[in-house]
Amino acid sequence: MILLKELLQAIKEYADFKSKCFSKYNVKDLQQYQSIQAKIKEAKSIEELNEIRNKLVNLGCKSMLNLGVLTHFFNYIKNNRKEIKVKELRLLQESHVINFLYTLSITYKSSSMMNFKINMGTFFKFLDKHKKMNFDFTLKVALGKHKNLPKFLPKEQFFNYIDYLKSLPCKKDFEKRSRLIALIVAYSGLRTIEIKNLKLDNIQSDDCNYIFSIRGKGNKERITLIKKELIEPFLKEWLNSKTRNRKTTANEPFKGATIRHFLNKTLKEIGLLSHFKGVGLHMLRHSFGSYIYGETKDLILTQNALGHSNLETTKIYIHTNSDYGRVVANLF
Repeated sequence: MILLKELLQAIKEYADFKSKCFSKYNVKDLQQYQSIQAKIKEAKSIEELNEIRNKLVNLGCKSMLNLGVLTHFFNYIKNNRKEIKVKELRLLQESHVINFLYTLSITYKSSSMMNFKINMGTFFKFLDKHKKMNFDFTLKVALGKHKNLPKFLPKEQFFNYIDYLKSLPCKKDFEKRSRLIALIVAYSGLRTIEIKNLKLDNIQSDDCNYIFSIRGKGNKERITLIKKELIEPFLKEWLNSKTRNRKTTANEPFKGATIRHFLNKTLKEIGLLSHFKGVGLHMLRHSFGSYIYGETKDLILTQNALGHSNLETTKIYIHTNSDYGRVVANLF
């Protein structure tokens, strides 16, 4: 079928383009990455292309995950080609893409759907520009107008949890590491990937503060400070532990750490887990963001602290700090 052949070729060219443009900062073996990346255009099937993509992801280029929606799209076209009745890629209609997104919306959350929509739009813009096609899709499909507020701990609960972590008698080394990671994220708002990729070389200090040099999304660098008195005992506790010196590389103290179980366990112990079905480090990042905005009402400061490139992303913290009901009630 000409459509499937052309679509596979278009996806390969797009994947080749993106794999060269995405940041390689976290790629473990650049030479191996380049060797695997060179095979993209040689892929004979969508399955083979997907396998190559997964290898690049495993090497550290997590952005390649965004191309997964194109595998779904190819299989959707393949399985529905009789109903679609389009013989060539250039004849594909926006309605076909919207129908595809609708099938995904049945099983995926609105946040995932928005990501799918953005990546599909980028794919067709690529075809417009580089393949001289004329799709010009806007993809104005209703994916759910409700934007879920992030899970976070209000100020009092946030500090109660921090105090609880500090007083926790951690006997096992993995608990010491988990506590340290949780405290760093709580005091800095680092993303999960940022804390796991943090190297000792990225941590400097002055008389009062630890200074973290963070490589964030889009390979952008920012500086974050945490007062020494807040984390120093816990940092030294983990750095001097036997497990850390035996199992991790000297310069990457948090590589491969997973602390979801630790977070849920400690939140349950302090009676806060009932607020959530289950949480990860992002809950502490959101709690940090909510606290910073709540105390300062400074959206730009909050944006910079969290490393957001788009101010619209930061505006969610306005809603986490707005007690509209109380304001309205007090008008009467």
